Amino acid sequence: MGIIKAYKFTDGFDFDLIRKEVVGTFRAKLLKDVLIIEKDNDLCFLFEYGVVIFWDFDDEEYFLKTISSSIGAIKILEDYKYHISPIQPVKIELDTIYIDSDDELKKLSISYAIEQSIMLGSFEDSIKKALELTEHIPLDLAENGRVNMSRREIAKERGRLFITKSNIYLHFELLDTPEFFWEYPELDIYYQSMRKYLELQPRIEILNRKMNVMQEVLAILADEQNHKHSSTLEWIIIILIAFEIVLFILNDFN
Repeated sequence: MGIIKAYKFTDGFDFDLIRKEVVGTFRAKLLKDVLIIEKDNDLCFLFEYGVVIFWDFDDEEYFLKTISSSIGAIKILEDYKYHISPIQPVKIELDTIYIDSDDELKKLSISYAIEQSIMLGSFEDSIKKALELTEHIPLDLAENGRVNMSRREIAKERGRLFITKSNIYLHFELLDTPEFFWEYPELDIYYQSMRKYLELQPRIEILNRKMNVMQEVLAILADEQNHKHSSTLEWIIIILIAFEIVLFILNDFN
């Protein structure tokens, strides 16, 4: 039985810089957008956006310490067990992966799905926090008919939501089938099996629905900001008219 551990670097990850450090310390090679580090039969896959996945890697702690010293925090996100079992190509149950050989590309195919699950999890966390911070907005509208926020607060909230939305859309292609499988279509079964086990497609659909909710909140804030701006202009016009009337009366009186 082997152990798979997946980590994500939380900030400051520079793939090109880390690649140079790793190549100078470990036996490594670059395949597409993944750095493969080998030691005996142990493997480590380092992905471009800061996810690292170990397959029984003895130097795991040393590897993480070497990299994290230059980029900061890391956290473990997922771990699995695996068995080499030639009965069928791949089977996954109860967080245990049964795979038919020790081939590194088959392990990489499974790792692609794990990496996508971790990236999707970070998107899910971002949008959950964003929606939790704005859940009072529809409640304010339902109870008071308006949003209890100043124009400045609304502008800041719109900016924060837009940044969250943009960051997700900017990296959304990471959830598509990797180009690796165009070159190795025979390995797609390993990737798809793990992807199905991790329920990536249903989670992506839920994420899309939440993105639509975020878009609606942004629209509400935009309308409210425009309304507040229009109200301000109306009051300015009313004050100017009143001032002009007062001047007219004073001039007429004189």
